[in-house]
Amino acid sequence: MLRLVLLAVGLVTAAAAITLAAAAAVPVATSSVGAGTGTVSRCDSNGFTFASVRNTSGAITSVTVGDIASACAGGSLMLTLTNSSSASIGSGSSALPATGFSGSAAVSVSPQPAATSLATYRAIVVGP
Repeated sequence: MLRLVLLAVGLVTAAAAITLAAAAAVPVATSSVGAGTGTVSRCDSNGFTFASVRNTSGAITSVTVGDIASACAGGSLMLTLTNSSSASIGSGSSALPATGFSGSAAVSVSPQPAATSLATYRAIVVGP
């Protein structure tokens, strides 16, 4: 029994030594992180309109976002609904078609919050 314990300790020690040796052979390189500034252009400068769709329980199931500029076509619309504490209570996204874009998009919301909890709509178009 003692031989078995000594053998197990020896195997664990050998495995640890091999792991340390392998780690020591990995080259370590340093790099720097830079900072800078840049201009981010907008595809829409006048904002959006919002119209929510509610179910019979008064929960918001989707939101139609309108007045989206044609320059946003091909982008991704991301919508967040927030309460009076600015906490997210629902969100959704929609791909805006690159061609045939009508200037509005319906976004399904999940989870579906009570309309009485809604304080603000927050929307952004990423891309195109």
